[in-house]
Amino acid sequence: MRRKVLSFVIIAAIWMCSMMACSNSTPDENTESKNTENGNGGGSTDKVTIRILTRYSNPDNVREKYFMDMVDKFNEENPDIDLQDISISDENSRDTKFKTSVSSGDPIEVFNFLGYAANVDYVENGVVTDLSGVMEEDLAWTSHYIESLFGPVNYGDYGIEGIYGIPTTPYGVCVFYNKAIFDELGLELPKTWEAIEEAAPKLIEAGYIPMAFGAKDNYRGGHFLTALSMKKYGTDLKDALIGGEETWNGERTVELISYMEKLYSDGVFGDNQLAYGADGELAKLESGEAAIVFSGSWNIGTINTFENASDIVCKGFPYFNSNPEYKDMWMGGPDDFMSISSKPGDDDYEATVRVLKFFTSQEYWEGLYQAQNGAGTYPVTFDNVIEADDITNQFNEYYGNAANMIGEIEQYDTMASLMDIVRTELQTIFADDDALSIGERIQAEVDAYKGN
Repeated sequence: MRRKVLSFVIIAAIWMCSMMACSNSTPDENTESKNTENGNGGGSTDKVTIRILTRYSNPDNVREKYFMDMVDKFNEENPDIDLQDISISDENSRDTKFKTSVSSGDPIEVFNFLGYAANVDYVENGVVTDLSGVMEEDLAWTSHYIESLFGPVNYGDYGIEGIYGIPTTPYGVCVFYNKAIFDELGLELPKTWEAIEEAAPKLIEAGYIPMAFGAKDNYRGGHFLTALSMKKYGTDLKDALIGGEETWNGERTVELISYMEKLYSDGVFGDNQLAYGADGELAKLESGEAAIVFSGSWNIGTINTFENASDIVCKGFPYFNSNPEYKDMWMGGPDDFMSISSKPGDDDYEATVRVLKFFTSQEYWEGLYQAQNGAGTYPVTFDNVIEADDITNQFNEYYGNAANMIGEIEQYDTMASLMDIVRTELQTIFADDDALSIGERIQAEVDAYKGN
């Protein structure tokens, strides 16, 4: 039988977290069973069952459809493995599904891993497998990868040796404009928040959403706050929050949340934000309802399929006229990672590694590169470069000038639950909550964590 290396402490902690996250879900939505001795649940003993968990489950998204097609291809080419794709688009549901598998003592074999300090407990407690050995055995496998992207899964600063994931697509948070709307109203594309605030009443009067905000996906608020903080304070606020010199109910943090609250109150984000998520934002951009969407490089390939793609223009996340020194500060860098839980010696280890290599191979990335016609960003370099589309070129013009990048602020804190707490609290902006109350509730959770 497969060995599971888990400590009682992390099982208890993650189980408590998952129970809270699952309060509105049925067990069938968040648990997957596996019979490792009978392959696919009592069927042929010739197959090894491997589960793979990502957020790629939307066939209307080019990147995600490619992944789904590659799952089918893997199963066709590997008849001795039953690869079960249990991916789910919603990030919270995906995370809950993984936590539940860990708390049950049967962690999913191949999964997207966020890395960074917030997830060090998974590494310390043996949930995530060190890949350095298998990487050294197959040097050609990762030879095209950009070395700097491995930083968030190298836990040397915590006294832990090894590499705990393979980078997926690097990203940058940016904005997409429907230029046709601005041309119609005789407006220039606004590059700053001051200009967006000035244009918003004219866009609203003409019946447009100035900037669609799909708050139903709570990560949208987390992304927005981090991107906003980089344009206002550079990395200073992130460093101060993680170092404890700043609090989540402190003046600068509350100022940023208050600004998000102001944009909401002024109608910049439109109406009914909690009724739709990130996919809804893109739908509003394509339909012509929204003038601007803040999103990321991961959606360039999908936007290129829009009927109005020729109207869409990409620029960096807006900066502040009052803080021009931070205009080239970005939220971005490595996306999440592909990791495994199976260990050398486990019955399913060789099959798990085969799955991991398939979905992180140079061939996989070259296929995605072709499927997206060169759009977006990638964790590897290519020998044969496709001439990029206009939106990718526009993105790269800004991305190439980035002075610094960070992931979401909470990823740098060892408090694993902080990301979900911040994201969930920021959702309450769209239920007319106030910034100070939001900051105080977040800080109360931080204080309780430190107290324990």
